[in-house]
Amino acid sequence: MDPKVTATILTILLYIFSGNNPKPENAAAPSTVPAYEVSAAVETETKKPVIAEDNPIGSVKELSRVRKGPGTEFPILRRLPAGTKVTVLAWHNEWYQIKLSDGKTGWIAEWLLDGSNLPSPQPREADTTRPHNTEKAPEIPAGRRQIVGYYTEDYPGDPTSYGSLLNNQSFLDSIAIFSHPVSEEGRVMGATSDRAMKIAKSADIGTLALVHNIVGGRFDSKRAHALLQTYNSRAKAISDILEILESQGYDGVNIDLENVDPKDRDNLTAFMNELRARLKPRGFLVTMSVPAKTQDHAGQPWVGAFDYYALGKACDYVMIMTYDEHSLVSGAGPVASFPWVDRVIKYAITQIPRQKVLMGVPAYGYDWNLSTKRAVALSYTQVMNRANRLGIDPSWDSNARTPFFKYVENGAHHEVWFESPDSLAQKLALVEKYDIGGIAIWKLGYEDSRYWKAIIDSLPR
Repeated sequence: MDPKVTATILTILLYIFSGNNPKPENAAAPSTVPAYEVSAAVETETKKPVIAEDNPIGSVKELSRVRKGPGTEFPILRRLPAGTKVTVLAWHNEWYQIKLSDGKTGWIAEWLLDGSNLPSPQPREADTTRPHNTEKAPEIPAGRRQIVGYYTEDYPGDPTSYGSLLNNQSFLDSIAIFSHPVSEEGRVMGATSDRAMKIAKSADIGTLALVHNIVGGRFDSKRAHALLQTYNSRAKAISDILEILESQGYDGVNIDLENVDPKDRDNLTAFMNELRARLKPRGFLVTMSVPAKTQDHAGQPWVGAFDYYALGKACDYVMIMTYDEHSLVSGAGPVASFPWVDRVIKYAITQIPRQKVLMGVPAYGYDWNLSTKRAVALSYTQVMNRANRLGIDPSWDSNARTPFFKYVENGAHHEVWFESPDSLAQKLALVEKYDIGGIAIWKLGYEDSRYWKAIIDSLPR
């Protein structure tokens, strides 16, 4: 049956069933919380709503939808303008049941209410480091880790990722297709790669629509903010994403918003929660690529917007981008040293369920010109071609556990650090050590057959 037809039928059934609620909606002060129905397709906790004894008052932050039940799958009862005062009767998951000025009741999302005396629908630990998230993660077949490849087509007919997908399809579980940019207005657009989708579907490889804010080779914080800034802007983007998934045949989404302003931290978390609430009832995977860090750094540029704990709850998988320890904007050094990657993963599993964590693995390096202070990115194959042309046998850094080499050309001193099958094998041991969900490769086509051998030797299919 067509997914849109199925969704419509479920919505109608939910409305009919919830309409049979024996307790009238306009009860001024119900002694018990009105019953509500939840579709079997909707993930929800079994515990009942908590009754608010002191009926605290909250204020609506922005134009908000009040729903018949605690979730975006329930019908909209009305819209409330910013500043509206409401009384909280109960709470469940991340939703408050409220009483309106006319005595009627409804449900509103936690992040849309403001009030110093409001209870938290999902209490957090007092310890600011917050303990390991114990939410049940998606099940992975016994003895099998996820192998996800990022797929790009930088121009029509680009063979880079396509050739790798074609040759290594039997090793991959999913691909994230880098085809859906965010516009200046915060809307999500773009069309998938038909040829990549064709291979993936024939090989039973999962497909993720990768949503990104890159423009002109840089991640644009303004585009991320345009998407995240209000409930309405987020809702429009989520509708765009849902339409893309349904019309283009994806299995889920990968959100890859980078260079997000730390001030948008709460909005980013809200977006992922809202996205999950909209997509999961329809059977879509929700995944996210996040920058690597070894502690929270809430106010720090680039990483501060990403609340690992909260995002780990919202996502099915979290791809930790454990690469670019040194990059185009830094001095020369390892792209992903073993000690650094180890620290990142060790921190990540204190915040995110370990089976949801996918370790990012690079298949590239950088050639730094020490005279100009500039660098160029090179695939592993390009690095080895350059070393062979120069007659250089790369050296091994025993601390970083990565290869490197130096050379002089046209009077300029160069330093090259890169990921190789040997350095990759070192880091793949961390997947088993920390019992995490698997890996995500940036990107398909940068690697060679030896790289894949290292993966399969460590993560047998």
